[in-house]
Amino acid sequence: MRAPAFLLLLPLLLAACDAAPPRPDPRGQQLRAELDRLTADYAACVDKQVAAADVSGDPAGGIAIAAVKACRPIRNALALKVASFDRFGHPNHTPAQAEVVAQASVGVIEKDLRQKAVVDIVKRQNQMK
Repeated sequence: MRAPAFLLLLPLLLAACDAAPPRPDPRGQQLRAELDRLTADYAACVDKQVAAADVSGDPAGGIAIAAVKACRPIRNALALKVASFDRFGHPNHTPAQAEVVAQASVGVIEKDLRQKAVVDIVKRQNQMK
């Protein structure tokens, strides 16, 4: 008895395997591309500020903080885009929740950029010795 029941389900199971995967939402892909572009712009801005900085007198941490602060407009644009992306992916989030997510996400990126900046500055300072 069990074999015929399985044989009846087999065509249904095979038909389910042939189903096309759902298409990703083009709006989500567009937002992701914009986030990637703004993140790259933010990193490039910090790198540019570090490359132009005088590293001979100040500690590396202070120079890195100044470099990140100089790129604040790009950071703010990135935070707005992250909040928009969060609201797109989580439509039930309030604007305040989306803002918290955005600030936390951009904070992680900012921390990484600052740490990379400190390493780059220390390397430049060591080359001056």
